[in-house]
Amino acid sequence: MRLSFLRSFLLLAALAPQPHAMSLFSTSAKNATRAAVSAKDWVIKNPKIVVGVAAAPVVGVVAAPLALGAAGFTAGGVAAGSLAAGIQAGIGNVAAGSIFAGLTSAGTGGAALAVVQGVAGGAAAAVAGGTAYVVKTVKRKDEDIRDMEGAGKGPGPKL
Repeated sequence: MRLSFLRSFLLLAALAPQPHAMSLFSTSAKNATRAAVSAKDWVIKNPKIVVGVAAAPVVGVVAAPLALGAAGFTAGGVAAGSLAAGIQAGIGNVAAGSIFAGLTSAGTGGAALAVVQGVAGGAAAAVAGGTAYVVKTVKRKDEDIRDMEGAGKGPGPKL
């Protein structure tokens, strides 16, 4: 009889809502909501940047096969007289699993093409995001300087 009471008590205690857990969930939900609203506001204020950063990975994915072909990694293998042929001549025997072997596979449309496209898309997104950040920062500093000049606090005497 005693054991069943203890079991029931422990089960009830485990199933009852814990105030500290509910508080943590509530705070996390509020922070997530705040972040989502902030992100939405930023997207509305900066539509050109959003489009540029969103389009960059697509451009990278499309450009990857073109860049591979220009370097000499073609559907028929390494093109004679190309940059890829020069690198292969310097390498000698190409090891399986090497970067060169992966680029050759990607050039022929093999499985490594997805990897190369993923890397190109990610790199393009990183460059676009970095560029957007720099442009936004420079623009903000330029506006701050104009505000200072308008308030009679110019950049100082010209030398």
